[in-house]
Amino acid sequence: MGLVKKLLSFALLGASLQGLALGQDFPQEDINSGKALQEISATAKANALARLEAASSPGCTKENVRVRKEWRALPGEERTAYRKAVECLMNEPPVYPNVTGQKSLFDSFGVLHYHLTPAVHNSAYFLLFHRLYVWTFEEKLRTECGYTGALPYWEWGLDAGSVENSPLFDGSSTSMGSNGAKLNGTGPPGGFFPGGSGGGCVTTGPFTNYTVNFGPNTADDPLAYNPRCLKRDLNTQICAQWASLRNTTETILESPDIALFQANLQGDFRWPEARKWGFAVHGGGHFAIAGDPGGDFYFSPLEPVFYQHHGQIDRMYFIWQNLDFEQRQAMAGTITMMNMPASRNGTLDDVLDISPVGESHVFRELLDTVGGSPFCFVYE
Repeated sequence: MGLVKKLLSFALLGASLQGLALGQDFPQEDINSGKALQEISATAKANALARLEAASSPGCTKENVRVRKEWRALPGEERTAYRKAVECLMNEPPVYPNVTGQKSLFDSFGVLHYHLTPAVHNSAYFLLFHRLYVWTFEEKLRTECGYTGALPYWEWGLDAGSVENSPLFDGSSTSMGSNGAKLNGTGPPGGFFPGGSGGGCVTTGPFTNYTVNFGPNTADDPLAYNPRCLKRDLNTQICAQWASLRNTTETILESPDIALFQANLQGDFRWPEARKWGFAVHGGGHFAIAGDPGGDFYFSPLEPVFYQHHGQIDRMYFIWQNLDFEQRQAMAGTITMMNMPASRNGTLDDVLDISPVGESHVFRELLDTVGGSPFCFVYE
């Protein structure tokens, strides 16, 4: 135990010095309240826009750059427009041949995630795959369903006092639907973490009539047609413990390089410094929603709020990168989950192919959200 404490002390000291080197040193009160996160977010956005202006990219300009905002920062009519676009995607034809469970283009994103899960979690590809994946979803909302806005994200820490009362989950017409009906004994087998306040089918608001068409991953044929309701088990305890404003901010400030940043983000226990984060913000956000398919590692994109959750993950990456962009254009790790089976290191010259849902890109092209190939967005 003493050794662990010493390791954590050294890690915190190193992170503190890194923060000072970048001009980022905040009182704990400001970290806990979210004030520090607001400041570093504003700095990151300003740095990205300054780089955009200096680069004079023909594909991305200050005039056409999209600004992704937190869900509650959108007026009601914009939240409704986003939700309707998601519902539209649930009625567009699927793109994978010979997959009996998928019934829509929305479902096809779930098929893609299922196939690539072992390569794009706890691996070199985690952050850049999900950046492209979420952006491709945003593009389909625009090109197939006429959505004109930017993809909204969910700042979990703002709801660490009550996920159930979040404007994302309050069941109103401007939400993404409610919690699930209250069931007893929710949570995973063995009590790995406590169940939430729901567990059953979504009861009110949008997506009460949404059909989850395939999964779960434990089924004999996970891609076979298996229609059922959307279930949620909102969990404020998980959100407060692992996805708070403090956790989000300290994950960014205590990560001097990409290897430790993605380890801290995912709670990757192979790094001693990351063990204190538990589920970390990635797992914390997922299991604050939980339910079916939100709690399914492979099929969580069939939960409509997956994209707000991973928008926030990408926002954290955007902030971390743009606090020191010149030094933060790297990749670390191997090309298999937890390096099992053992594999080579990933490189920025590897190709990410997400066809038929999206296009192929060299990972290096995905580093800069204002690079114009393919991205042109910042976070507010």
